[in-house]
Amino acid sequence: MNQYDSQVARGLLEAEGYQVVSEDEENQTLKGADSQIAGNLGAPGVDVVLMNTCSVREHAEDRVYGRLGMLGKEKKSHPNLVIGLMGCMVEEHKEKLFKRFPQLDFMVGTRNIKEIPALIEEVWHYRKQVARIKQDGLSIEYTEFIKRTSPFHAWLPIMTGCDKVCTFCIVPITRGSEVSMPAREVYREASRLAGEGVKWITLLGQNVNSYHGETLSAGAPEHQSTRKLTGDGCAGAPVTFPKLLDMLCQIEGLEMISFTTSHPHDATEELFQVIAKNPKISRRFHLPLQSGSDRVLKRMKRLHTYQAYKAKIDRLRMLVPDIAITSDIITGFPGETERDHEATVNALKEIRFDGAYIYKYSVRPGTPAAKLGDDIPRSVKAIRLRELLNLQSQITEKIHRSWIGNSARVFIEELNPKNSLQLKGRLSQDKKVVFEGSPQWVGSFREIEITGLHHETFLGKEKRLETGLGGVGVDLTSPPQTAWKNR
Repeated sequence: MNQYDSQVARGLLEAEGYQVVSEDEENQTLKGADSQIAGNLGAPGVDVVLMNTCSVREHAEDRVYGRLGMLGKEKKSHPNLVIGLMGCMVEEHKEKLFKRFPQLDFMVGTRNIKEIPALIEEVWHYRKQVARIKQDGLSIEYTEFIKRTSPFHAWLPIMTGCDKVCTFCIVPITRGSEVSMPAREVYREASRLAGEGVKWITLLGQNVNSYHGETLSAGAPEHQSTRKLTGDGCAGAPVTFPKLLDMLCQIEGLEMISFTTSHPHDATEELFQVIAKNPKISRRFHLPLQSGSDRVLKRMKRLHTYQAYKAKIDRLRMLVPDIAITSDIITGFPGETERDHEATVNALKEIRFDGAYIYKYSVRPGTPAAKLGDDIPRSVKAIRLRELLNLQSQITEKIHRSWIGNSARVFIEELNPKNSLQLKGRLSQDKKVVFEGSPQWVGSFREIEITGLHHETFLGKEKRLETGLGGVGVDLTSPPQTAWKNR
């Protein structure tokens, strides 16, 4: 979501005449600030530094604080430098940041991104701190000015906020309650993107599979495209996430749809059935578990037990055998015992995720878990984290090695920046692959054979058809298989 917001901000700034530049890693203009920098065209050096922030973990905020300190020193030498913040830290801390960092000139909440150019102008004219932090509404901007980093892939937010009450999570504070984009708007934007040449979209939401589009009112005029949303054209039916997915799969030119991130409570049989019947839907499903201990899950208010979670994974794998399951894990949650930790270890061994983001618990002020006390020593968290990371690394490598010798369909994103003779792409399971091929293939799908593995990136070669007896094309590579058979 932050990447999408940054692309919107960049596009809006460029539309107003700004030149947005990235820092040179070897010769940074502003040491320590590796965010995107906006500079007014024609002006020497950098005029504006804008950082898009995240509050999910303490470490992310600490990095912003450090960079604000460095930028404060820079501003003493260049007093006209304008420094701004956007994103979830603004929603969490609000005007308190102005008091702590007087060098900070403006702040933009997640629902006010379109006001960034006007705020910069206001700072330049009046030289005072200004903020725009709207407390309600939808923090999604669909705009033709968005500056995508790829002509073939696009982020597409469809809802924001979360109505779940996970005790560790700050999203309800920073992004608010769940609000879904109208289904008509989602369909229209996805169609526009496809018309511009986008082949792969990723639907975004803090709890994306809880999407619930507005009901189409009875008697309202229907467009042919939106008639698909209601099932047989019957107005009045709510648009659920599975129904939205099914409808988006019908857009001509759109070849792949992925989504993140999901909640187990909303991972339903209907959703699994839609994924199974639509080959356009990505074969990667990210479903955060957080802990293998029911006791910890209850303290987290995750609304599921370990066995209920595993039953859903088993069902999805039955319906979609080539699905890749990834997850999130928090270790060191308040009150986590050694037995709780072992339950998480056993969960990783039993479920065998393709990959997992594993983090040490950090207190987020204002969340219910903050009242529980951070009672697990840092040294214990570090030991548990290391054990989980090592275990998951072994599982991931074994799963990846089971792919070697199989064929797979890959979406080619770009030339490999590290080797101009190679192409870089992703499988439907969102796994990276590099192989030699024509630059003209960028932006298309190709069938390849996986030949090796370098860390977590597959090595491959193009599947070739060679002429056999009687001039008939014979595929001499291994027949298509799915990695799940070898796990």
